[in-house]
Amino acid sequence: MKDYHEGYHLNPKQVDPTSDRIQFHCAFHSCWKPGFVGQSSGGGHAIYSLVKSGGSCVFSEGRTSITRAVCFSYSRSRRQYQYAESLGPDDFVRKAVMVRFNAFHEMISSHYLPLPRGKLPLTQPERVEKILDAIYDELGRKRPDDALLSGLFVQMLHEVCAQQKERQRPETLNAALDFIAGKLQNPELSLAGIARYCGVSVRTLSRLFREQLALPVAQYVIRLRLEHVCGMLALPKLSIKEIAARCGFRSAGFLTSQFRHHYGVTPKEYRRKLFARAGSISPGFSTSSSPR
Repeated sequence: MKDYHEGYHLNPKQVDPTSDRIQFHCAFHSCWKPGFVGQSSGGGHAIYSLVKSGGSCVFSEGRTSITRAVCFSYSRSRRQYQYAESLGPDDFVRKAVMVRFNAFHEMISSHYLPLPRGKLPLTQPERVEKILDAIYDELGRKRPDDALLSGLFVQMLHEVCAQQKERQRPETLNAALDFIAGKLQNPELSLAGIARYCGVSVRTLSRLFREQLALPVAQYVIRLRLEHVCGMLALPKLSIKEIAARCGFRSAGFLTSQFRHHYGVTPKEYRRKLFARAGSISPGFSTSSSPR
């Protein structure tokens, strides 16, 4: 019997070395049985994983790195490891995606995850798993939607970072943030609707956002939408009008005015500078930064 099992969905689209958009190599589900030892690998792509059970040990350049469930593990290292093995009596189970290295990917990923590699705890791993499953399913299609994949990648990073602070936040606020993330594409999303979903008054919800995030609810929604816009602007064939619709803006004009207000440039200018020299500008994605 095999001591491991891995199911892959490889991206059917060929690599475009001239593009700085987010390009997935594959998504996979992996299970290492107790006692499994893997040969040298890694370094070809950045990898992001939800570790669901068990543990693993990776040996690289004389160093040992141990990962145990449940956590989010990632690496943007370009160096291969010597070998890896499963730890303990349980299966080492993970869901993961591999993303091709380019300057735009590095700019986005390093904003959310400054260190080149790490292991982060999760308060609600099922939310990250849902995003990884969506990426896996999309890469299983004959013609994956690049805009959807780019948006899912940013959503995954945002979700992981949000959960690092979630344990200190009131449950009502966490429910509101979860609801907003799920309804972000809907331009009818309103303060009253969010408050009604959470079972609190508009005044109470507004106070929670001011105290915990130092932002009004509407401003938080705008900035979260703009984060998704930044990811989609790396796709040159997607028009500003299409991006506006996908991110919940009522019009391309309103998107442009908000983008200029927060980042000091228009979406078209940002896209032009991005492809001229990826990383030459790095708008503040953080919801705690002050608008310009």
